[in-house]
Order: sequence, then C-alpha cells, then structure tokens
Amino acid sequence: MIFLKNTKNADSRTADETLTKENLRESTETHIREVDACMDLMADELYKIGGNHDWTKVEYFDEFAENVLTPHTNEEFINQHWYQNHVSEERHHLNANCPLDVNLFDVLEMIADCVVAGKGRTGKVTPAYIKLQDPFILERAFWNTVKWLDNNTVLEDDLVNNSK
Repeated sequence: MIFLKNTKNADSRTADETLTKENLRESTETHIREVDACMDLMADELYKIGGNHDWTKVEYFDEFAENVLTPHTNEEFINQHWYQNHVSEERHHLNANCPLDVNLFDVLEMIADCVVAGKGRTGKVTPAYIKLQDPFILERAFWNTVKWLDNNTVLEDDLVNNSK
C-alpha cells in the first residue's frame, strides 16, 4: 500500500492557498516521489508475474508433456484438458480466455510470452500470434489497472478523516 500526501499545491488548478515557490517545490517533489513509488509497486507486480509465468506447465507437467508429445491437430491440442486448464488458470492467454479483470500486467505478460515464444521457436515474432482479437481488451485492461493502482494507494488525509 502506498500512502499519498496532499499535493494540491503541485498545480495552480488545485491549489487551495496562494502558491509560493516553496510550497510548489515541496508538493512537486512529493508528487515525483509518489509516482516513483507507484512505478516501483507496478514493477514489483510485474516481477511476481514473471516469476509465476506458465506455472501450470510445471504444476501439471505430466499432463502437459503428454499433451505436447502426443501428435494432435491444433484443434485437438487446444481441446485437451491440460490446455483448457492452462488458458483458464493463466491470465496472459487473452485471446483464449480473457479475465474480466484483465489488466496491463496481463497484457505485458502476453507480449513477453509471444515475443519470447515466437523468437525462441521460429526465430521471429509472428504478428498473427500476438494480435489481440478483441479491440476492447486494452481499454478494459487500462481501466482495471487504474482501479488496481487506486486500490493500492490511500490519501493520508483520508486516513485521518476516517479515524475521527
């Protein structure tokens, strides 16, 4: 959780007192530190997600291996139990099973997955495999990420007011 200070004086449109160079600098520096803290929080979230990427391949390795090692058409492969479980449990398969609360972390994981898989397996990134089939996924991911960050920040003034 990130605790934010009142920085109304970082902008003339929100200032509630006469701006001075001193309180403008103080509020601006606070704002910069808080944005940095939010970026660190998002980086930490990405770090956790990266560390858990494709966990279902490891957790259910025998079923995964059987699914991959048995010759299948693409349609047969994606209809196998393991694959269906994989795309329902892993949040980054946005074309196969996009979660309602999709966020930009999921989008970034999908991008990393598709680039790494494409280059590692074929030597190139194939646009057909990375294209989002639903154009509204990015819009939903954007607003869900805003909501995630909003839920992970609190204005210290609100803490004081709510404790009275």
